Amino acid sequence: NAQRLGIKVGSGQTVTAGSILARQRGTRWHPGDNVKRASDDSLFALVDGVVSFRKGRHTFISVNPSESKS
Repeated sequence: NAQRLGIKVGSGQTVTAGSILARQRGTRWHPGDNVKRASDDSLFALVDGVVSFRKGRHTFISVNPSESKS
């Protein structure tokens, strides 16, 4: 059966806390700001915000918090 791995959201997309950003085996993509790695190596958002990718020696996926409207 297919494992359906890969990036689940694009750069600039808005996500909610708990959203899965990437499914992976190992650390192909690394967690950046406001992102955490699950026990199965998936990356998920810790806060509501906008997704961004940063490349260097590794590729990091971050979530920039959105402004609260209160």
